[in-house]
Amino acid sequence: MFTLRALPPADGNVLLAAYHDGLRRHWSVGRRTIARLIAASGRSGWAASERRLLCETVRAQGLSMRDRKGLHRLLNPGAFPAEANPLKNKQLFARHAAAAGLPVPDSFALETSDIANWLNRQSIIIAKPSYCSKGQGVVRFAKKGGRWEGAEGPIADDALRARLLALWAAGGVIQRCLATHDALADMSPGALPTLRVVTCLDEVGTPEACALALRLSAGGGRPVDNFNAGNLVLSIDADGRCGPVWQAGPDGAPIRCDRHPLTGALISGRPVPDLDAAVALALRAHLAFRSGFTVIGWDIGLTPDGPVLVEGNWNPGTDIMQLVSGRGLADSRLGALYCHHLRHLPSQRWQAAGAIERDARRV
Repeated sequence: MFTLRALPPADGNVLLAAYHDGLRRHWSVGRRTIARLIAASGRSGWAASERRLLCETVRAQGLSMRDRKGLHRLLNPGAFPAEANPLKNKQLFARHAAAAGLPVPDSFALETSDIANWLNRQSIIIAKPSYCSKGQGVVRFAKKGGRWEGAEGPIADDALRARLLALWAAGGVIQRCLATHDALADMSPGALPTLRVVTCLDEVGTPEACALALRLSAGGGRPVDNFNAGNLVLSIDADGRCGPVWQAGPDGAPIRCDRHPLTGALISGRPVPDLDAAVALALRAHLAFRSGFTVIGWDIGLTPDGPVLVEGNWNPGTDIMQLVSGRGLADSRLGALYCHHLRHLPSQRWQAAGAIERDARRV
């Protein structure tokens, strides 16, 4: 995989101007030429799917998913190599969060536990491959009548243990499946709902919660709540209540609703449980992970026992945040902080950034 940075003929908004101007001022003629060719090839700006998802007004002040990675990589120099990135290496994340005293799911660790003994204490587990995003490869296994079952049906104990150990050896994590908070059970059937909290260091270096979105399962067999997997996302108002619900339609255009499409439960206007505690957890987490990371998108699980830190993202998606807020990133507090940090970025960081950079796994 590669990170591409493009220089289009026009910047569009103040955030893109701050980003592109820094590249223009610090890059050689050759590097600027490559970046202009990338833009001319259509590898920057808004993809067709984003044009269906976000209206023109939002896009005018927005940041596309294609452009965000190059920008985030500048702001988050700890992103690569991925093996050393605690927000990409899931085993490293679990160890770092636990060491910081942050609430995380009970996880298997080969150094301290035998897989058979750990499984004996569980009834439902989640297995996640490392270095993946958007819920890719996540599977769930449940113990029913003393036997384990997955999405493909029953699985023998020895086969399950072998599969999980192989995933662990490849860097993945195996965790207890967290229950959903009772207040959200009819709003998120099938998967744990997570609160996405985007935190960014402010002008004096203190983490600030700048954007919120609640993700809910639409139902079905997949144990994830990602919007791109057909699930729901919504904003949260100033009173801590659910805003309108969005789901991608068959053609990719967003469909707005107030009730859950499967359960019929009213969602809009419902209070979000433990909201303040979840946001506080995200701020604590950024303090623990701040080395090398200016902006982080946190996924906070809302459980009967309180908020739990599920994962952090060094390259948080911009599409759902712009969808639920109804405005582009440049027209937000988060966008203002992006511009602040870009203005104060060391020259060496700009000069080290390439038009095409390899996403290194190892040093």
